[in-house]
Amino acid sequence: MAARLRRVLTGLLVLGLGAGAYLALDRGAERSDAAVMTPAAREAGPVELASFEVEEVAVRDFARTVAVSGPARPIRRAMVTAEVTGRLLEVPVDVGQPVKAGDVLARFDETLLRSALSAREATLEARRSEIRLAEWTLERREQLGTRGITSDADLLSARSQLLNLQAQARALEAEVADARKGLEDAVVTAPFDGVVASRAVEAGQTVGLNAELLQLVDMSTVEVAASVPTSRISDIAIGQVARLRFEGVGERVFEGRVARIAPEAETGSRAITVFVTLPNTDGAIRGGMFAVGEIAVETMERVVALPPAAIRQDEAGAFVLAARDGRLERQAVETGADLPREGLVVVRSGVAAGETVVVAPLPDLKAETAVTIEGAGPA
Repeated sequence: MAARLRRVLTGLLVLGLGAGAYLALDRGAERSDAAVMTPAAREAGPVELASFEVEEVAVRDFARTVAVSGPARPIRRAMVTAEVTGRLLEVPVDVGQPVKAGDVLARFDETLLRSALSAREATLEARRSEIRLAEWTLERREQLGTRGITSDADLLSARSQLLNLQAQARALEAEVADARKGLEDAVVTAPFDGVVASRAVEAGQTVGLNAELLQLVDMSTVEVAASVPTSRISDIAIGQVARLRFEGVGERVFEGRVARIAPEAETGSRAITVFVTLPNTDGAIRGGMFAVGEIAVETMERVVALPPAAIRQDEAGAFVLAARDGRLERQAVETGADLPREGLVVVRSGVAAGETVVVAPLPDLKAETAVTIEGAGPA
């Protein structure tokens, strides 16, 4: 019985080993078939490019620019000073107040000035009376001289007296003119339309000649002293357009023009000051505001510009890959100026508007590669 059981177990073991060997052989056959089929499945097909990896060429207008920055200041500023000595009766304006040309800024006490004018006018009138008498005396002695009644010495003395009085009268006339001007200067008026920037005196204060009274600025036109690197100053020219933004005025863009260029670099820097003037009719720009912007140094109309990644290089030179009839073609190009603000490079020749070129940095792409564009079918 035991011997029979051993024979049955031995048979089952042989059958199991045989089945395992069959399965192993069968799986090996499957792997061999896959290994044989995989290369066959690798048939060359078109490369699909995403829509953002290509770009349709278009012509646009660009401007090459130089970045600038600097503070704003009024283009006209006047320090109003006292042209007479005296006591101030009133100072009717204050800081920040707009004024028109001719408006009264300050008024001096005119009492002493009027007295001085009256005294000089009286002295002048007296001297003119003396001149009339001297003229009559000279005329009389000339008549007597013709008849030999008066001496030559008396005649010369009369002429000398008249000339002396006439010289004194001219000096007195100048003094009267000065006194009259001093009386006019007792009323200080605005030399131009502007805004009071500072006030240094008060009513009742006695001030001397040439003392500062106040400062007046004209904010209708402002000037920005912009710093330009010496490496870019050769691109700047008088009359070029500048577009600036100012702190405190939001995103508003102000347009001005280059009016002047400093002859030398600023001390301790590699920058040269360029003066840009801007109209400020609504007074939005105030003195000291900081401006940031750019000066357009070159205007380019209807040009082609592509991202730098679209421009490829080989031993023959610069080129782009243009998608035509489902394949990529090498298209030689000539590049121009860089446009750093836009992140583009000008392409002077080689591609035309409407063509589709690869703009993504895909170094493995080669000419003559079959391609399709996502959402567009064959290129």
